[in-house]
Amino acid sequence: MVVIKVEHYDKTYTIEKKCKSVIDIRFYLQFHVPFDDQLLLYNGNLLLDGRTALSDLGIEEEDDNEVRMKVHRKIRPQIITITVHTGCDVLFLEISSVDTVFSLKKMIDEQVGISPRRQNLRTLGVPMYDQWKLERYAISTTPTVFVSETPQDPRWNVAITVEVPTTGQSMVINVEKYDTVHTLHGMIRRAGLADEGRDFHLECAGTRLDGTLDIISYDIESGDTVTLIYH
Repeated sequence: MVVIKVEHYDKTYTIEKKCKSVIDIRFYLQFHVPFDDQLLLYNGNLLLDGRTALSDLGIEEEDDNEVRMKVHRKIRPQIITITVHTGCDVLFLEISSVDTVFSLKKMIDEQVGISPRRQNLRTLGVPMYDQWKLERYAISTTPTVFVSETPQDPRWNVAITVEVPTTGQSMVINVEKYDTVHTLHGMIRRAGLADEGRDFHLECAGTRLDGTLDIISYDIESGDTVTLIYH
């Protein structure tokens, strides 16, 4: 029978019972770490789904060997600093551990302009779900998150002309109608149309566009023009 040893900081708990799934291990660990506070890791990956069979992790019940895991206790509510790798940028974002993953996505969008609806976040080998609180993923106050981006859906694309009056430059940018204005900001910067490091806002038909709102909120359609105004 496989023996499971679970490290918890300077302690090690040995489970010499038949375990078929992750939830079985968590059941035996609850005598040391409260069940709802457990964050269990195997080979560096967070085991969030208690229904996961140990055989799916390559652990066979009849094996005569030793398996090592780690368990962390969910951190108390506090401000945490998340290192976010986007592929092009590295961000350091401060956010409450009881905020949701979607709140983190909105912060990433505001910083670099990646649509929250197209962001795919992962940490410790698992996907992060929008409605879950960050504390369900954070084994420390300085977690690391990786971002990948789902490609745009051509069905929702809007071709917007962005003009910069101070330079006379203009460019057509394709953005999804359900993307935020922050996302459009990021696309403009990545296209090199805006000066590096300079703050700006966008206007359409004399209306200043709120970065948190979707493009569709302003009834902007393909062929419309948006003006870039430097501060």
